[in-house]
Amino acid sequence: MAGNGHVPFDVGKEGGAKLRALRNACGLTQLTVELEASLGTGYLQRVESGRVQQPERETLQRILDALAATFAQRRDVLETFGYAVTITPPLPQDIAWAIQQTEPMLHKVSFPAYLLTCTHHLLAWNVAAEALFRQVGIQNLANFQSTPIFHLFFQGILPSIHNPAEFLTAVVQALRHEISKFQHEAWCISLIESLLQDLPLFKTHWELTASNPPSVVAARPLVPLEIAPIIGGKLKFRITAEPLTADPRFRVVYYLPADVTTLQLYTHERSIFSP
Repeated sequence: MAGNGHVPFDVGKEGGAKLRALRNACGLTQLTVELEASLGTGYLQRVESGRVQQPERETLQRILDALAATFAQRRDVLETFGYAVTITPPLPQDIAWAIQQTEPMLHKVSFPAYLLTCTHHLLAWNVAAEALFRQVGIQNLANFQSTPIFHLFFQGILPSIHNPAEFLTAVVQALRHEISKFQHEAWCISLIESLLQDLPLFKTHWELTASNPPSVVAARPLVPLEIAPIIGGKLKFRITAEPLTADPRFRVVYYLPADVTTLQLYTHERSIFSP
């Protein structure tokens, strides 16, 4: 449904019930929300009861603004009423929520892991990730929070990557896979343009992968990384990512050990990478 076609009769009741639940969770009265959203008296009551089958999208947006709804809540309500939801970069309050939700889990993972936004900015990471990147010359991961994480791969740790051609190509292919649903959004176009301008090597691999169509298989990409720490040796990983179920604009990235040596390192109680 696109928001201007036929709407099933029960959609109004289902959507209204979701708005009522959000309002009750906020502890707000119908009148308070109506005033905040510039609605006529009694209109919200008709929406919540299902008597308004499909409110205008702009009206729903104002109601959701008044309820301080999260992206996931907005998406749920708008899609219930038959409107497509545009993916937009997360707001500061969304970022704070995502960090709060994922940090405890990150620190329970023994191998490197971190949290990214849909704009590929680094938000949070665990001790294993910090220690790994320190061993390849990155003393402070926070220095890479202001730019997309591709700057870390295509510049920061590049000298320590043992399989640069394979890894960088796979990184770009994974990016193409991830942005396939919102590649025409202005913010996504701007992201790619900035990467092409700022990272010559990224541009090379972007052009090399241009003829490869997105995979028809709904599997998440596994990016191979072989990295040489300062202390010697070689570690092998398969990098994968999982979107947050409540808000897919955020993804947790995992560096899964891909050989016995690397696996043993991260299963030992005391790691040689410990600070």
